[in-house]
Amino acid sequence: MLYYILKFIISVIVILPFYLIIRKPWKRQHKREAALAVFVLFMCGLLILTLEGDYQRPSVMIARAWNRIRTKGNINLRPFSTIIPYFKYFEFDNFMTNIVGNIVMFMPWGFGLSLFWKKNRSVHKIIVYSLMLTLFIETAQLFIGRKTDIDDIMLNFLGSCLGALLFYVVKKRTRRLDIYEA
Repeated sequence: MLYYILKFIISVIVILPFYLIIRKPWKRQHKREAALAVFVLFMCGLLILTLEGDYQRPSVMIARAWNRIRTKGNINLRPFSTIIPYFKYFEFDNFMTNIVGNIVMFMPWGFGLSLFWKKNRSVHKIIVYSLMLTLFIETAQLFIGRKTDIDDIMLNFLGSCLGALLFYVVKKRTRRLDIYEA
């Protein structure tokens, strides 16, 4: 797990100067901009981690994905078949990386959608956007040679929904924060 955390931190540090050049946060409302910077940098780091793979010419990647679909190579479409062994043969590091990590890493997506865009605060939109992100990632992994797993979709979706729920709990307890109104 430490490996992924270090890789994530390095990714965010590399992205930070580009974010600063593009957004020029010093010219904007500071509280909102700081929170948005954390959200954007986190999501970029998440995408870098989840979309790391074997990139080749598009024709090769499409052929590889088609072959994997045809042969069901490294694709799991049976719900819970990956999750259950982590509980049955519990090993702390593997459990934290593959179960807790898949949930926690997507919580900022649901939280940020609700925090920064009022129009995304409906349950329907949170569900749709959460599914869209995780389906995009798992589908893209078909093309880059990474394992594609329905259990990852379920855990990532759960994380996104828990993030949105956390937003509503925080909002209810704090009642009003200027950042929510943007």
